[in-house]
Amino acid sequence: MFTSCVSIPSISIPNNLNAQKMVKLYQRGLLTSVKRWFNQTEDQWILQEDNDPKHRSRICIQWKAENAITVLPWPSQSPDANPIENVWSLMKYKLRGRRITKIRTLVHHIRKIWRSLPESYAQKLVESMPKRCQAIIANRGDWTPY
Repeated sequence: MFTSCVSIPSISIPNNLNAQKMVKLYQRGLLTSVKRWFNQTEDQWILQEDNDPKHRSRICIQWKAENAITVLPWPSQSPDANPIENVWSLMKYKLRGRRITKIRTLVHHIRKIWRSLPESYAQKLVESMPKRCQAIIANRGDWTPY
């Protein structure tokens, strides 16, 4: 099952994200989203996140284990294969040339762009995951064309 980007909430974090805040995001965002997107009895989803120290922190690993969340193993230094990087790149492109002087204005524009992303774009990124994973395996975790 898949959902539109429009229904995926964007969350603005005003300060640096740390492991404790990450757990709160998992609790408030991840579980809520999974319950909404997937059938309550379906557990056939895998969390894909990079090797950011917050994701690998003891508190985050423990929380994911306690909540029976399966995490896709992800090689170090592989941000190019993470689909969210495509989204950030597109957002930066759409923000290019705008004179933004306030954080709240930036957040407004980011949310507006996020809500405008078509479902087909998100679907394409989701469907690219098997090929991305195959490319990472084939290149033994080294650079991929994604």
